[in-house]
Amino acid sequence: MKFIHLADVHLADSYNFDKTLSKKIREASWQSLSNILNSNKDVDFALIAGDLFERAYFTASDFKRLFSIFEDFSKDIYYVSGNHDYFDSYNSIFLENSPENFHVFGSENLEVFEKDKLRVYGISYKDRIFSKDLDLSISLDDEFFNIFLIHGDVDREESNYFSLNSKIMTETNFDYIAMGHIHKAHRIDGIYYPGSVEPHDFTDIYDYGYIRYDDGKVSFIDSSILKFYDMSVNFRDFDNEDDLLAFINQKLLDKKNIVRLEISSDKDIDERFIRNNIDAIYKEIHIKNERDLSDMVRLFPNSLLSLYSQKFDNSSGEIEKLALDIGLDAILRSKDD
Repeated sequence: MKFIHLADVHLADSYNFDKTLSKKIREASWQSLSNILNSNKDVDFALIAGDLFERAYFTASDFKRLFSIFEDFSKDIYYVSGNHDYFDSYNSIFLENSPENFHVFGSENLEVFEKDKLRVYGISYKDRIFSKDLDLSISLDDEFFNIFLIHGDVDREESNYFSLNSKIMTETNFDYIAMGHIHKAHRIDGIYYPGSVEPHDFTDIYDYGYIRYDDGKVSFIDSSILKFYDMSVNFRDFDNEDDLLAFINQKLLDKKNIVRLEISSDKDIDERFIRNNIDAIYKEIHIKNERDLSDMVRLFPNSLLSLYSQKFDNSSGEIEKLALDIGLDAILRSKDD
């Protein structure tokens, strides 16, 4: 048996970037979904564990585009909703007209789809905040490959998103437990999170893609189009802008990179040259001028700044340097009451 497991695609999401970059991130999610399905047409079926789309922004034309992608895949797709794509009267109308190969768990109660020797159990959200006691005392038939498909948390009692007990789930003896909600790929015994198919902001620093199951072998596939980087460098560690640029580009993967870069420098630096030559589709560059603090110390030789700085005259370690920078910055920011 072969199948793929994905989750948290978040099609049509909204982002805190300018319109151009936000559009590129949204389109990458669409393209990533299409790429995953197109490159895995040899599998028996696909699992989608919730948050497929953003219901607040998903339009009729978006449903049409989504269903076209699913029809082209042609293999069975089993789908439960999550807290971002929960079912209400609006999206239920469109889902009723979905392709024949798209199997939707439309109830807030446990349901099962059966085909050949496969049984997929699942439950969908009916609201953004959705938590309930779920009875998993199921007598599974060993003649079938049994899958549990759900969107939620594991072992988090205070969660509003289906906090399930990992011990109870694994003791039920499902052959595979497919979950969504956590955007980082993760495994807990026989419970699997594939993570998001794409990163969405600078907090998304892991690998993104999906899980593929091949006759018992479980593999995480990094298939993302985008990659976010939040980098800090000190220009004093390089001879010139060319060396700095080479160092940065060497760190970047062969993806559509989105870079936020802070450069500490005690001398002038050609920011335009750096910006124009970073191998990224988006660059956010901040120059931190280190000359300001040292100049202030020299201008006021008998001040608190100078006295504090003298404590570090014979220090060269990174920790001492950091303590000096933080201390001088705090003194400059302070003021008399």
